[in-house]
Amino acid sequence: MAEAGTSSTIFSYFKRKRNNSSTSTASSISPSPDTKKLKDSLEDTFTCIKETDELQNTMAESNIVEMVIKDVEAKLDTFFANIKEKIKEELQDVVGVVMKRLQGLEKKVDFLDKENKELKCKLVHLEQYGRRPNIRIFGVKEDQGEDCKTKVAKLLQNKLNLDITERDMDAAHRVPQRAKDRPKPIIVRFFRRDDKERVMKNRKRLKNTGVSVSEDLCVEMLQMYNRVRNDTLRVQDCWVWRGEIFL
Repeated sequence: MAEAGTSSTIFSYFKRKRNNSSTSTASSISPSPDTKKLKDSLEDTFTCIKETDELQNTMAESNIVEMVIKDVEAKLDTFFANIKEKIKEELQDVVGVVMKRLQGLEKKVDFLDKENKELKCKLVHLEQYGRRPNIRIFGVKEDQGEDCKTKVAKLLQNKLNLDITERDMDAAHRVPQRAKDRPKPIIVRFFRRDDKERVMKNRKRLKNTGVSVSEDLCVEMLQMYNRVRNDTLRVQDCWVWRGEIFL
C-alpha cells in the first residue's frame, strides 16, 4: 500500500509539473524526442505500478477467500464426523436391542422345536398304542367278493392251529399298496390283545407258505424300523414286539 501511495504522489507531481510547464511557457515549443520518450517511459512505469497494486489487492482477496473455504471445509468435516459417530452409536444401540431379541427368539424356537418333537413322539406313541390289537397279513390271495374275516379265520385255524373265529375280530380288510403284482395286505383288529399275541407267537409256522404276519406299525414307526433294519453295519438284528422296536 505504501508503494501505491508513492506511485500516486510521483504521478501527481509530474502531472502538476507538466501543467505548470505548459502554463508558464506561452510559446508553442514542441518537446524534444528524448523528453517525449522519457515521458512515455514514466507513464508506462506508473501504469505497471498501478496494475501491480491491483494485482496485489486481488491476491489478498483471493487468499482471504481461500482461508474462508478452508475454514468452512474444516467445519464441515467436523460436522460430518460428529454425525457419523452419532449414527454409529445409535446403530450399535439398535443392533444390541435386535441381537437381544434374536437371542430370545432363538431360545423360544429351540424350546418350541423341542416341545414339538416331544409332542410328535407322544402322538406316535398314542397312535401305535391304538394299533396294539392289530396285525397285518401279507401274501393272502385275493378273491372277488371275498369276506376277509372268514378268510383270516380259516388261515389262523388251518395254518396256526388257533381257535380264532370271525367273532374274535373287530374288523378285517385289505389296504392299498404300491406293488400291483402282489395281493394287498389285510389288516385285522382283534377285540382282545391276547388273541393278537397268540397269532404273533405262532406266526413262525407260516414259514415257506408265502404268507407272513407282522405288527401293524404306523408310518413313523415303520420308517424307523426300516432304517434300523437296513443299517447292517451297526445293527445285527432287530424285531418288533407290541408296537416297539428292539435291537
